[in-house]
Amino acid sequence: MLYEFQVLTDINTDSLLGDYYNRLRWIKQRGYIPSLSCKELEGNVKLVILRLEGDQSNGVFRNEDIIYIFKHQISEILAEHIVNDWEDKLLRKEIMRSCRHLSQEERDSVHQRAAEFLKKCHDNESLNLLMNFSRKNRITHRLLDYINNNLTVNVEGFINFCMQDYLTELKFAVEVALEELRNQKEYNEFINLLRYFVDTQAPKIYEVNLMMGANGIFYLWDGKGIKIEENYINYYLDEMLLDEINLDDVLISILITIAPRKIVLHNVANLNNEPVEIIKSVFREKISECPGCERCYQYYSGKEGREH
Repeated sequence: MLYEFQVLTDINTDSLLGDYYNRLRWIKQRGYIPSLSCKELEGNVKLVILRLEGDQSNGVFRNEDIIYIFKHQISEILAEHIVNDWEDKLLRKEIMRSCRHLSQEERDSVHQRAAEFLKKCHDNESLNLLMNFSRKNRITHRLLDYINNNLTVNVEGFINFCMQDYLTELKFAVEVALEELRNQKEYNEFINLLRYFVDTQAPKIYEVNLMMGANGIFYLWDGKGIKIEENYINYYLDEMLLDEINLDDVLISILITIAPRKIVLHNVANLNNEPVEIIKSVFREKISECPGCERCYQYYSGKEGREH
């Protein structure tokens, strides 16, 4: 019995071939001999020939069973080749098609974001289920169907003509990355506008101390320890009552209005939230962190708000 399957690809075949024999240990243990050869054709195209020889038809498994298992292993190897070796090229091709208006730096950012999105989809069980199993599994089954009816596969042609849903998924990843980039650019423009506003007006209070409590509650006091938020929060009270503005927005608006030259952050462990990140981005070098003071101690002791 001799079975042979040929693969044409113009992408690095190291990963395609590297695990070939290791994957086929079970077949080798049954007395069959897998082999491969690879030669380069014109245009950097590589011809990979995968063979299986042997005849153990008197054993538990028929030759036909072993060939089917061999085909399934080939399908898995080629699916990994597509995901690991081709996907980057396919992403870049889609980005060049749909992102011509972007700079090279922006295209690189889209590529990175799209690749991260695809990885999250592949690694996350819920996302995998949502996306109809992992890309690798879907490609494996599609390849197995193809291999059952053909003796040669041109990987690029197979992707272009038999994996349109896969290409659509890559396109969607690029669209998601583009939207993220647009949002990031809008966010940066927003931060720059706030930064300009802060830098071009005189501070109403030189130093502001900020402590974040639970559920978005915040405490503000000046360098002398005097509470200051009452002087500003009434301005936003009507909008808050109409649910048109939340506490996070109020905090940012107050600090932008005050435009202090120094902001001291207290209770640092409780500061990993969006408004504080915006404040850090706007005020940058004006930000410092309290190493620990009486008010921080009171908060950690469960006394927050008692003396604020």
